[in-house]
Amino acid sequence: MGKFGFRKLMIFIILSATVAIAYQIPYLRYTFYDQMMEVLKLNNTQMGIMATAVSLTSTLCYPIGGFFASRFSIRSLICITLAAFVGLTVWYAFTTNYIMLLIIHVLYGFFGIATLWSAYLSGIRKLGTQDNQSTLFGSSEATRGIVQTVLGFAFLGVMGISLTPQIGFRWLLLVSAGVTAVFLFLALIYLPKGQSTDEDTSVQEQSEKCSWMDVLKNKGVWILTIMIMGAYTIWSMGNGYLTTYTVQVLNISPSLASTLGIVRSYIIVFLAGFLGGWVLDRFTFKGKAFLIMFSTVIIAYLGVMLTNKLIPICIGITLVLAFIANVMKSTYWSTMDQAGIPVYMTPLATGVISFIAFMPDFALPPIFGAILDKAAAAGNIASGFNMIFLIIIAFSVMGIVGSILLTRRTQKINSEKELLVEETVG
Repeated sequence: MGKFGFRKLMIFIILSATVAIAYQIPYLRYTFYDQMMEVLKLNNTQMGIMATAVSLTSTLCYPIGGFFASRFSIRSLICITLAAFVGLTVWYAFTTNYIMLLIIHVLYGFFGIATLWSAYLSGIRKLGTQDNQSTLFGSSEATRGIVQTVLGFAFLGVMGISLTPQIGFRWLLLVSAGVTAVFLFLALIYLPKGQSTDEDTSVQEQSEKCSWMDVLKNKGVWILTIMIMGAYTIWSMGNGYLTTYTVQVLNISPSLASTLGIVRSYIIVFLAGFLGGWVLDRFTFKGKAFLIMFSTVIIAYLGVMLTNKLIPICIGITLVLAFIANVMKSTYWSTMDQAGIPVYMTPLATGVISFIAFMPDFALPPIFGAILDKAAAAGNIASGFNMIFLIIIAFSVMGIVGSILLTRRTQKINSEKELLVEETVG
């Protein structure tokens, strides 16, 4: 990271900040779940459906995003994304109509993925080399954490000084739109209009020639799909429900829960990104690192379920969970080299992997919402959360399987490279 020139650093910051904004505004429920239910007059099931609106659209758009990223410049795609988010967020600020809210979240899902996701991953991957991919992706995640932390505390401040939650939530969204407009202006200035080097041009040409069948035949794509599905589900569902768990089960105040949610969702991202990325680059086989992390997650969730009467300990475990989940999320894309996915295949490969691996993001929220509503009606909300945690543990087991397969894949690739070198020297 220290070798970056100013313009390259600005590209890195703009890409990271754009994703930070795109994955904070539609997911405000991570830190303002209970406040949103009050302001928007929604129940748990409706909150789950609204989450599904953005997540289902996002999932369907991953292949589209892969295609766009292989055909159009990063600058065009990023600027379109930022402009769309400015308009949608202003609209969001001035409506409480449930149908309109669903439409807004569908459009958030489209522009957050189709014009952003694969373009972002391709742009970040091209900024580094094979030796520093975990550090690069981890640093990007950490930068996203910094942006989201600043915005998160700004949102808390806006909500705190407002006369009513309704007014506070409206100004929260308008502040979001203003910040997004600033990064749109920076993107127009600093993002390159075309390919900056001959190497970039060569990679772009190979990307355009790469077909969906080439991607589907790559074993590494399927291995990462399994591992990333497990890791992403742990991160997404953990962020989505640990905050409200502390309110509904541990009985802490919504404002304190939101503060802890910001710590889990944003501040810890900073530590997990920089530290986790640096540590992972020290592993010869990154699959082994993920195996350790998935195993730790299983133990931690069991700990949460067993310590809900010991509030300080339980909260501490949720913070540990957040750290591990964010280390995995910030670095799992850095394993593409070890999985044998070439750089030119990044746009389409990330589209395919994301399309399949992130399916639980739209499938689980309505199920979890119904589980919680049923448990609440039965007078035992804790049992509903325990069921959710057991489902997350099942995805952790899936992640362990993917980690083992990734390790074997990396060992095979390294052996083939060594054999090729020996034959060449011989």
